[in-house]
Amino acid sequence: METWNTGIASLLYRPLSGLMPVRLLRLHPGNPGDDLNTEIVSTNLEEADGEYEATSYTWGSPEDPHCMTCNDLKVTIQRNAFEMLNALRMPDEIRTIWIDAICIDQSNIEERASQVSIMHHIYRRAKRVLVWLGKPDEYSYLAMTYAAGLDVPKLLEESKSGGTAATEWDIYTRKSYFFDSGETDSPQYRTLGVALVKFINRPWFNRVWVQQEAALCRQTRVICAEEEVGWDNIYALAWMLLPRSIGLYPDWISDDMNRTLDNIFAIQSIQRRRRRLFADVYLPGKDLPFSPLITYLAHSSRFGATDPRDKLFSLQYFAEDASTWFEVDYGVPWQILYADVARRFLQQGILGFLKNAGRARQKPDGGILPSWVPDFRDGNSRRSIITEHPRWMAGGTKTEMATAYPGKTVGSVHSLPKRHRRRLDLPEEFKSFKDTRKALFQSYASVKCMMSDEIVYLADVLDNPFDIEATRKILRKDLAFIEELEHQTYLNNESATDAYKLTLILSSNHEQDLVDSEYVHDNWDDWTRWLEDSRRGRESMPIWQHSMEASEALQGFRFAMTKHGYFCLVPRATQLHDVVGIFVGYVLGVVLRPWQPPSTRVNGIETREETSNRAEDAEYFELIGDSYIHGMMTNEARCIIEEFNCKHKPTKAQLDATVRTSGSGCGESWTTLGLDGGYSRTLETLGDRLVKLV
Repeated sequence: METWNTGIASLLYRPLSGLMPVRLLRLHPGNPGDDLNTEIVSTNLEEADGEYEATSYTWGSPEDPHCMTCNDLKVTIQRNAFEMLNALRMPDEIRTIWIDAICIDQSNIEERASQVSIMHHIYRRAKRVLVWLGKPDEYSYLAMTYAAGLDVPKLLEESKSGGTAATEWDIYTRKSYFFDSGETDSPQYRTLGVALVKFINRPWFNRVWVQQEAALCRQTRVICAEEEVGWDNIYALAWMLLPRSIGLYPDWISDDMNRTLDNIFAIQSIQRRRRRLFADVYLPGKDLPFSPLITYLAHSSRFGATDPRDKLFSLQYFAEDASTWFEVDYGVPWQILYADVARRFLQQGILGFLKNAGRARQKPDGGILPSWVPDFRDGNSRRSIITEHPRWMAGGTKTEMATAYPGKTVGSVHSLPKRHRRRLDLPEEFKSFKDTRKALFQSYASVKCMMSDEIVYLADVLDNPFDIEATRKILRKDLAFIEELEHQTYLNNESATDAYKLTLILSSNHEQDLVDSEYVHDNWDDWTRWLEDSRRGRESMPIWQHSMEASEALQGFRFAMTKHGYFCLVPRATQLHDVVGIFVGYVLGVVLRPWQPPSTRVNGIETREETSNRAEDAEYFELIGDSYIHGMMTNEARCIIEEFNCKHKPTKAQLDATVRTSGSGCGESWTTLGLDGGYSRTLETLGDRLVKLV
């Protein structure tokens, strides 16, 4: 698409110059069926402030492009853009708009970058933003009419705490919900329900750039065919479709619920940004601070982008520190952009980007990406995710903002020795890119680790999530293994079986509150009876099943136990003898895999030493992904290390001294820490060291 109009670019576009220069498109009057006649005019945002309407739409497929007349030249544009312009054209007067596909010379990389850098100004200074959802279908009229009739002020108030003591969960438990209606058997109700979900699943809602485009202008209108509503009506519709807790839509809704929830999340994200910008309207009297880049990146892979670089570039306005981490430059390959941002975060001790890194999270075609580099590309939003609880801080306090003096918890990136470097099949764009940052792909990241232990038991996983017999078989096998353990009491004094069951659900109930053994005793048996009931259905689904679906245990994640007795939930891709660890400043646990440099392999194949110390002796590791480590998610590792001066790989004398200091699990220090003496079994796994990630 970028090259469609290259041949006429010099005639169509004059070089942009001056302060915040832009081009606007004048849509000449016309009736349906008339040729589309337009004109480009050059100006700047100071002169054009409030005199144009900015458009937001999806580029769509490059197939079946259309032609229009612009400055007496034939210009090729995407079909969706052509249909939008036809719909926006007025019958008897000129309409002035801004549309990226035409107002930016898409064949000019430097111009694209310079215009992207002022994009937020373009949308902020528009008289109005027009969101084009695409052509109508059999569902759109019903959905737009329903959205137009919602009690928007009531639903807006319902979706915020308004400064009261209500928790977020309180808000969700009392929210309005479309599928609560008593008319669930009515054909009209079901038709409307299907229409609303189909409508929310339109492609526009999931695009990364619309996060900015729909948020920056007070007057944002949403258009589908002849119907038009305000943005708040769309948010109110999404709020009505958002479930109160973990659960599914009725069986007669056939759409992928994950996709629907991602789009609802995208709408909520836009609304949060509007609340910050227009607090005088949404939250009068409250000053909402902007968030750092790392906060937004955690969800970046949920949104779609034609160009992977836009996952970062689109955040430059909302993340107040974006310029600290990257510059908008479409000449930089996306792989290098991602790796360089990760390197900068590491140097500041900011590890939140690791949620999108690791072999379990990277797409298979990531190819040359080191395991420590995040992959924000499309289709990656639900690969091996553990949703963190606000109270979790496995690696201690996390850092989110860059500082001039990062302190001692920083990571770093270093070049691999030449003998250890991998043979990489570089993409074409790499070969012509001349920059020292290419060396990042033959480098390792050095990260401070405070706990590590080898996995010695790994549970099976389901190939079919609906295979109940396979589910029961996995549970029976795991419980039989646990019943044979030497210690039938877990580190934190829970019974081993209770600890196992809590690990499966991340110690969280269906309301995402942290729970203990009492929750197990109240709900486990109900769940297992439900599994055994041939008449089971979702209408009778026990709350334990909700928690299992939230954790993805037995499906995306599997149970594991380490050499020193940690119970964990680890990514499906985890292998026996991988290592579970905790990084300083990271809220979750991680899974690492020992990596052999090519120089130490035999005929290019990794050698497996006949020793149980392979994990302990490894110099390099690959990051696999996140893990949950039962009883270690609230800074227990750091507390024990500091109390007993734990050392990584202690000598026998050092370990004996540590055990004596700890009172062999019976000393008063454990009471002071608020921990059970069972943690004394893990002392040998604790202690600060640097881990090298390739």
